Amino acid sequence: MTSHYTKHYRNLFISLTCLLLISACSSTDSTPGTEVHAHMTHLPPATTVTETATPGKEFNNDQSVTIELTSAYLTISEMDLRTDCSVSPFARLLDAVNELIIPTAHAHTESTPTKIGTPLVVNVLNPDTEELEFGHFSPPPASYCGITVHMHPADADARDLPTTLSMIGLVVHITGTYNTGGGAIDFTVESALEPEHADILFPTTIVLSASNLTDEAHLNIEYNTWFNGFDATGIVNLAAADPAAVAQLLDNITASIKHE
Repeated sequence: MTSHYTKHYRNLFISLTCLLLISACSSTDSTPGTEVHAHMTHLPPATTVTETATPGKEFNNDQSVTIELTSAYLTISEMDLRTDCSVSPFARLLDAVNELIIPTAHAHTESTPTKIGTPLVVNVLNPDTEELEFGHFSPPPASYCGITVHMHPADADARDLPTTLSMIGLVVHITGTYNTGGGAIDFTVESALEPEHADILFPTTIVLSASNLTDEAHLNIEYNTWFNGFDATGIVNLAAADPAAVAQLLDNITASIKHE
């Protein structure tokens, strides 16, 4: 039989544990009045992109291969506002080890004051001047040096899912043609593999305080760099889902996300 004192201490322990959990949760509550809005565009850098009648977008990569995109989507799954932007190889290795030990379910993450966890499917063929609001943070007053962008497969709750194809379970979908001078050749690329997250430093630190409650982060996807390094053979390998070619594309996608 459990004694009265044992029950008393057990109940006291449970009560204290609940109080600690409530305290921990409240420490991540939004700070009233503080906001950082995260905007995204998909503007090409200096090289020329031509909008075609397909509709589509045409450009040359760094191997002088002409690429025309007739469909292109990228899933941005979450963003983290950063107060510490020191990145070391050990930190990345630790992340990889943790992922092997405790695999993360990336379908839909919970948003916090410094994390936006609602996925967005970006249609790269939309006008380059279009600016999307990924969401807004409500972080505590502090200095924020950068942002981390994650790309995981889209789930059914992702915003702006296309109606002409299914992006559920995919990070990237691309259809188009490539041309090295002998005529346009069709290709299709789909991948559920996750690119390395993009760590982006702000050119100027965002400082939130009583006198500066709001700010903005403007990011850009330079999509016409996705095929850099690919000649005709490389694009054929990419369309055939060759692991090395897919890895190169994913690396290019990560590198294409920058501060506007």
